Amino acid sequence: MRLFIAEKPSLGEAIAQGLQGQKQKHRGSKGPTHITVGDDIVTWCFGHIYELLEPQEYDESLKVWRLSDLPIVPKVWKLKPKPEAKEQIKVIKELLGSCSEVVNAGDPDREGQLLVDEVLEELKCKKPVKRIWLSAIDEKSVRKALADLKDNRDFQNLKDSAQARSYGDWVVGMNATRKMTILGRDAGVEGPLSVGRVQTPTLALVVKRDQVIENFKPKDFFSLKADIEADGRVFSAKWEPGDSLPKDEDGRILDRNIVDEVARKISGQVATVKKFEAKEKLESQPLAYSLDKLQMECNRKFGLTAQQTLDIAQELYESKLTSYPRTDCGYLPENQHSDAAEILSNLAAQFESEVSGATASLKSSTWNDSKVTAHHGIIPTGVRSELSGNRALVYNLIVRRYVAQFYPKFKFLESVVELDSKGEKLSAKGRVTIELGWKTIYASEPKESDEDSESAEESLPRLRDGQEALVKQALVEAKKTTPPKRFTEDTLLGAMRNIHLYETDPDVKRRLKETSGIGTSATQANIIEMLKKRGYIEVQKKNLVSTAKGRELVRVLPPHIKSPGLTAIFEEMLEGISKGEISKSDFLEKQTVMIREFVQSDLAEPFKASGPLHSCPQCKAGQLRKRSGTNGPFWGCNKYPECKSTFPDAGGSPNFSMKPKAAVSEVEKCKSCGKGLVRRSGPRGFFWGCSGYPSCRTSYQDQSGKPQYA
Repeated sequence: MRLFIAEKPSLGEAIAQGLQGQKQKHRGSKGPTHITVGDDIVTWCFGHIYELLEPQEYDESLKVWRLSDLPIVPKVWKLKPKPEAKEQIKVIKELLGSCSEVVNAGDPDREGQLLVDEVLEELKCKKPVKRIWLSAIDEKSVRKALADLKDNRDFQNLKDSAQARSYGDWVVGMNATRKMTILGRDAGVEGPLSVGRVQTPTLALVVKRDQVIENFKPKDFFSLKADIEADGRVFSAKWEPGDSLPKDEDGRILDRNIVDEVARKISGQVATVKKFEAKEKLESQPLAYSLDKLQMECNRKFGLTAQQTLDIAQELYESKLTSYPRTDCGYLPENQHSDAAEILSNLAAQFESEVSGATASLKSSTWNDSKVTAHHGIIPTGVRSELSGNRALVYNLIVRRYVAQFYPKFKFLESVVELDSKGEKLSAKGRVTIELGWKTIYASEPKESDEDSESAEESLPRLRDGQEALVKQALVEAKKTTPPKRFTEDTLLGAMRNIHLYETDPDVKRRLKETSGIGTSATQANIIEMLKKRGYIEVQKKNLVSTAKGRELVRVLPPHIKSPGLTAIFEEMLEGISKGEISKSDFLEKQTVMIREFVQSDLAEPFKASGPLHSCPQCKAGQLRKRSGTNGPFWGCNKYPECKSTFPDAGGSPNFSMKPKAAVSEVEKCKSCGKGLVRRSGPRGFFWGCSGYPSCRTSYQDQSGKPQYA
């Protein structure tokens, strides 16, 4: 008897449909738990159903955040069941006891591999394990994958890579976040200051862009456009400044007198053709969508966030309408080309005009086995369904991109001319469509405002080398430099994917280019959402703008923590693990050394104090900072937890007339966690709070110097 363990219920349902035999669905108290199909059983997880322990779960003393405890690195990594998954884990454990073979049916990526493997490890499975690799979950794809099960041991390196990523992110995130939160708290910064391997460099991108825009000072620059007449036709040419002329770093002329002089010099003069070329060119069909390309286009065209697009793409996949969405690749495997006729036929009813011009036998360069990574591009499966709203918008994009593969290449005539007038170089380009080809599908769409000007239709007369033309007039164009645009989700995703373009260190730039940026197609949307939720960035008229909190964190962090270089090295090593070139332990040792150096060093740029400071009268060493509590503002010592003094707020200053008892009562105990209680003063008088704060937030009213437990 085989037991299939799928990553999620929808995948389990799809596998069950592909198996032969009578099907029976079994339910638990919270819904379906597994399906029996003949001699096979299919059950599922709900994503990761285990999670890594928090620091305080390894050692209770770590409930209180102290710099002296850092770095925190578990000697033995431990997982715990997620509370909502306990019932399903019990089901899987029972089913493992009755099966003879297990099939890992995680999603086809490193996280999918780990997700099921860690369940098998935690439940101490000793049965033989196979692996099913599903890039699409329509019935035909499922049956093909069922006939080609692999040995799960062949994917050990992939699992190690995912596990190393999980451990490494924990080490960096837990320790860096604790350090920055403690230092920020001492300066009066409210709340935790989360730091992450991907989120922090992404935040730094937005902060730097905002600062460039705000500090930008426009400069005047000048160019020259000439109207050239030849063979009775007039076309525009631009002046190419010579190397000897003074220019800025971007090759622009800042002195108008120089351009004015050239205009006077060539106006009404002969221009001789030095070079003319006219060539027919072909533009290949665009690749199928990778997730980031789909997210970028949906944000640009429809205003959908990256997370919204990912959620819709995942729904389409789980509804069997499209292939697996979490892919960074737009290429397609060549053996799937044989499915084209059937898929196009099934799409014809809904996309009649697009499919009518398609030729199923045509094979674009998108079909290329050598360039397909773990997952191929997102394509329709041909399953029919009625969609509306945003789901229809996203689905239509995917379908049209797929159908475009079966149209001819776009053919156009490109003309280039170089001229000389009085020693000044002029040039022009022309482009005329010969055959729309795949662009027929998009012909009715309005052109985007930022479309490359070089793609605009403009024909040139057919000229000859040595031919003379006339410069009818030369016009000086006065322009101003403009700052870069603020990031949108569209452009930030592009920046994350092409982060090497924003890096100046040659070695780091090379590494980033080889690792395809920071984050993965599956995580980038979540990173952007996380930055919003943590108050580091906000949306202003579709633009992503950094907040004061986000800027302050980026300002004080050392360069190597906020630089994408850390991720470049991280991803390079993870790729090495997946290829069996380096070990998981070597990777973690390097992460531990790096984070130890960070937490044990002082910040070169400390946090700026937020608000007024007052000396603590209790410990004499700390400073009182104004903080926000459940009952309003109060003043607390920054030497907490060593000094637990608090004072109520009185018009923006601490009320020293109400002095607290700071010592922990050994008699009075917290009923929630068992720790001692501390008598404190608040805006409404005295109360008793748990000494385990902030991990335990239990408090009790004061009654004659005693906590009122009732």
